[in-house]
Amino acid sequence: MPLGIAAEYRPRNAEHGVLYRVIDEHLETFLDAAAHHADGSRLPAFVEQEFRDFLACGVLERGFARLRCGECAFERLVPFSCKGRGFCPSCGGRRMTERAAHLVDAVLPRVPVRQWVLTMPYRPAWRRHERLTPPPAIRALGHSANHAVAAARSDASSRSARAQ
Repeated sequence: MPLGIAAEYRPRNAEHGVLYRVIDEHLETFLDAAAHHADGSRLPAFVEQEFRDFLACGVLERGFARLRCGECAFERLVPFSCKGRGFCPSCGGRRMTERAAHLVDAVLPRVPVRQWVLTMPYRPAWRRHERLTPPPAIRALGHSANHAVAAARSDASSRSARAQ
C-alpha cells in the first residue's frame, strides 16, 4: 500500500463464516454426543466455554465498544473479541502476529535467520513411532534433511567469516 493512502477498515462478518455456522448449528449435538460417549461425563467446562466464547466473538449483538473521533465526530462500533487460545481464527491470528512482532522486536538478535521445516504425512509419522527404528525411507529422508541443514550452516558460517 503506498504511503499516505489509508486502507478502509471492514469489520468481519463473524456470523457468516463457515466455522461459525457449523459450530452454531451443531454445538449442542456435539456436546451431548461427547457426554454420551464418555459415559455421561461432559467435556471440561473450559472447553465448552471456549466454544461459547467463539460464538460471541465479533458479533455486535453480543457486545461492542463505540469509538468516536474527537476531531471529526466519526463513530465506529467495534465488536468484542473472545481472545481465545483455541480455534478462533481471528483471535488466534492476532495473537500469532503479536507474538511474532515481540520475537522480532525484543527476543531474536538482529542477524539473518533461516528456518527449516520437515513435514511428514500423518500415517508414516504415526507408524514411525510404533517401531524402534524408522523405516529406511524415513531414515534416508532424515539424513538428507540433516545434510542439507549442515551444508547451509557451513555456507552461512563461511560467508560470515569472509565478511569479517
